[in-house]
Amino acid sequence: MPGNPPFSQPDSAENHEEGEEEEEEIKDEKVREAKGQIKQVHKLVKRLSGEQVQIRVHDVKIKGNTRTKDSVIEAEVEEVKNAKTMQELVQAAAKANARLQSMGIFESATITLDAGPPELPDTANVIVEVQESDKPFSGDIGIFSKPEELDFRYAIPLGFYNAALNIGFSAGIILPWGKGFKDRSIPISDRFFMGGHSSPICNLRGPLSLLGFRSRGVGPTEARRDNSDSSKTDDASDSSGRDTLGGDIAVTSFADLSFDLPLKVLRDSGIHGHCFVCAGNLAILTGDYYRPFSFREFGSSFRSSAGAGIVIPTKLARIEINYCQILRQLDHDRAKRGIQFSFSS
Repeated sequence: MPGNPPFSQPDSAENHEEGEEEEEEIKDEKVREAKGQIKQVHKLVKRLSGEQVQIRVHDVKIKGNTRTKDSVIEAEVEEVKNAKTMQELVQAAAKANARLQSMGIFESATITLDAGPPELPDTANVIVEVQESDKPFSGDIGIFSKPEELDFRYAIPLGFYNAALNIGFSAGIILPWGKGFKDRSIPISDRFFMGGHSSPICNLRGPLSLLGFRSRGVGPTEARRDNSDSSKTDDASDSSGRDTLGGDIAVTSFADLSFDLPLKVLRDSGIHGHCFVCAGNLAILTGDYYRPFSFREFGSSFRSSAGAGIVIPTKLARIEINYCQILRQLDHDRAKRGIQFSFSS
């Protein structure tokens, strides 16, 4: 019976070498593609820096808005449709993004430039993607991690001149734990202090900001205990020789109307105007200064201010130049009427 031919085993060494060659070819192909992409980027950058690249906006696509009307967002990015070069389009997109951010009704806003349809060369699509608050209002509503503080924001786009009405309310209360808390004082460092020039719109910071009043310039005071060196004062004291005590309960509110300015150069930079009204009050509830709390008395002793100014948004901070008029202040409050500067992150 003839023997069967021996079974031929594949040469594992040859297969291993072939596998290595294939891997090397794949790597070389990826390297060539990467080099080609780098050359294209360099070529585009050189072209953009050396000449005007003609382009036309084919479409503006808006994403992420469930409550804000498309027309409100389209009004802010209208300028990108008029761009005729890539350089103009990039600049217009940056300005439009700044305007969207300055509206104060979106948690985030991004603008992306994408290539237009293949059958339409030298065109681009502008993709505007916004993120609205998950709360039922088109603004920011939040509660601090500390259970005694609450901060509320509500923004209303008005649909003309890029105007928006922002209103807000902040409140806080702090009390000692346990029985007999009325007889125990809250440390001054833990109390609420009100005043300063920080914008009440930018952050959820609790009942702290009250435009027109100096930092820690509102609320109960007492005669300074050590007045041996009257040349040294801080934010909690003034030249009258009194120290600010802060408060265990504090409430502030504001209304702010923002709008475009008539000059095109300012609108293109995202610079806009606003007018505002602020009010606030605080009181001590515990310790040596305790007395029965009266909502009527607390409400009737609110301090208030009003004013108008210019808002300059930058990458680092929101800059405000405001003129403040004090509407109401009490004895020993430290207020300042006139021009004030504010920087808020």
